[in-house]
Amino acid sequence: MAELVGGAFLSSFFQLALEKLYSSDFVDYFCRGKLDETLLEKLVVTLNSINHVLEEAETKQYQSMYVKKWLDELKHIAYEVDQLLDEIATDAPLKKLKVESQPSTSKVLGFFSSFTNPFESRIKDLLVKLDFLAKQKDMLGLKQDTCASNEGGVSWKPSQRFPSTSLVDESGIYGRDDDKEVIIKSLLLDIDCGNQVPIVSIVGLGGMGKTTLAQLVYNDNKIKENFEHRAWVYVSETFDVIGLTKAILRSFHSSTDGEDLNLLQHQLQQELIGKKYLLVLDDVWNRSEECWERLLLPLYHGSVGSKIIVTTRDKEAASVMKSTKLHNLKQLGKSECWSMFVRHAFHSRNASDYPDLESIDIRNRSVVFIRG
Repeated sequence: MAELVGGAFLSSFFQLALEKLYSSDFVDYFCRGKLDETLLEKLVVTLNSINHVLEEAETKQYQSMYVKKWLDELKHIAYEVDQLLDEIATDAPLKKLKVESQPSTSKVLGFFSSFTNPFESRIKDLLVKLDFLAKQKDMLGLKQDTCASNEGGVSWKPSQRFPSTSLVDESGIYGRDDDKEVIIKSLLLDIDCGNQVPIVSIVGLGGMGKTTLAQLVYNDNKIKENFEHRAWVYVSETFDVIGLTKAILRSFHSSTDGEDLNLLQHQLQQELIGKKYLLVLDDVWNRSEECWERLLLPLYHGSVGSKIIVTTRDKEAASVMKSTKLHNLKQLGKSECWSMFVRHAFHSRNASDYPDLESIDIRNRSVVFIRG
């Protein structure tokens, strides 16, 4: 009974913890605090890597005392993480309320100063413990077949994350013109990759603007003229090879019937023969080479010049896909950060109406939390 209760706790813990970490309140709290910018990202990635093998570990604990010990240690750390997230969930709205209750000028200053985060050292300590467990799972032989969406593990999909589309409002985008031109130049080059399709991967932290950059490229006139057939598919953490194959078919305006992967892949192969296409795979997480080989196989039958764009937070995922080019997305410059801050902080008002802002060097301080 104790094992069942513990297993139920871990399953629900990972589901709720990952949803909390992706909620807008948590993201704002981390971004506005004086934290290492990668802490939230590391916490999500580490929890997710452990979550993938949880069901297998709960089965193998009866066969291996080492796996059982690993699970017991995970339960202790999970309680610590759960307590920490509850404290942050309580603290975040209080600090937000404090900022919103201040006058306009001091509100902007308070926007930065009141978000000094008291939890950084605890997060770092928990990351060390979780990272140690994540490394141990490989030694214990805990693996998952990640080619199915809901098989072989506890699946999760944060409620606050919505599928992306190819549509973009270019008026609110700053500082990505150079990145856009680099990607477009790569897509227009003739690259000999044998029978495979060249893959350009845009890599960067969450919120840096990977999807936005892909949208800018996708809608550029030179791209439209060069690729008669374009398709946009949102991948996400949940990798379902049948569902993705159907999504790609639909994006190329082809009907999809049934759940037979063999028939679907033959249909996609026939659809692409002799066609020069551009396919965007947005928000890729999966690191399984076998999964990607299975998904990409029918895509190798397009005409010469076809290309694939991938956006991902994970360099390893881009490497597994055998990307021909990695574009590491960097932070915006100070002037772009300031332009973005003015747009969102003042809306249609003029920032010059608040002269006191210049005296507190708000331009430099805005860079603390604006990342993309």
